[in-house]
Amino acid sequence: MFHIEIRQKNRPLVFYKERLYLILSFLFFLWYNVLKILCAKGKYKMHKKEIANILNDIGLLLELKGENPFKSRAYYNAARTIELLDEDIEILVKEDRLKDIKGIGEAINKKITELVLTGKMKYYEDLKASIPEGLVEMLKIPGLGPKKIKTIYEKLNITTIRELEYACIENRLIDLAGFGEKTQKKILEGIQFVKQFSGQHLYPEAYTEALKLKEYLDMTKTALVTKIAGSLRRKKEIVKDIDILAAASDSSKVMEAFVNYPGVKEVIAKGDTKTSVILKSGINADLRVVTEKEFPYALHHFTGSKEHNTAMRHRAKQMGIKMNEYGRQKM
Repeated sequence: MFHIEIRQKNRPLVFYKERLYLILSFLFFLWYNVLKILCAKGKYKMHKKEIANILNDIGLLLELKGENPFKSRAYYNAARTIELLDEDIEILVKEDRLKDIKGIGEAINKKITELVLTGKMKYYEDLKASIPEGLVEMLKIPGLGPKKIKTIYEKLNITTIRELEYACIENRLIDLAGFGEKTQKKILEGIQFVKQFSGQHLYPEAYTEALKLKEYLDMTKTALVTKIAGSLRRKKEIVKDIDILAAASDSSKVMEAFVNYPGVKEVIAKGDTKTSVILKSGINADLRVVTEKEFPYALHHFTGSKEHNTAMRHRAKQMGIKMNEYGRQKM
């Protein structure tokens, strides 16, 4: 009943496109996990761009902490120097020649050496842990730099973008030194910009997470069948969340397995037919459970866009048929 694909010699183009996407997504998933293993073992060769990005991050984090500006500038300069290197940085590190390059001091040389040889930098990890995560998120707001964020944190004890938005609405930023009404207005506009484009994920990233979630549910054997639905099934380049559809005789067992998935960070809502969670990767995931009889109709409904489903219902109505996610019947 669930084998929706038609088994024939002359298969439609969409059949091959879907399998190509599956192969590419699997390769991406495989590469990502091999990369993690190699990094953990210190065998992954880090590129100059990756190292430069980490050094730039350290510079920003030091600014957020209010450290000496010369210290931050040293990391920014080191990042620029690394990006412009002609030689292989791994060779420079192994031959202990990195310290001889202008712009790379002794302390930064040790940190880069640790990063290249092990794939990690303790100083960077400790620095990130010492700063509220929300302050780093605030850097996404256009026009809001580390110095202003530090002032907001120290004077108003604001640690999240949501708290900052409320402070702007309540005009609490106007009296801060270096701010004012125009600055507050720009920050509020920047927050709206961030909110508009937040929660969007590239297809390979989201599909990899969805595939792992689906495989986990299949392994629990609590559902008769599971399918990835929504914009991921439509192969959209950018998606907002993951939609999983399952057919089961007992929805409670599937829901229980879903919320106990190791990748779940937080359960937003849990019900008999729908449960929503936030994954540790930051992507929202929804699970809907229907009966075996309803499954084909639900898969069609929760795969199609809102416009597609509206057009299908309109066409069905013209044919004297009532159609929804649970089935169809004559009017």
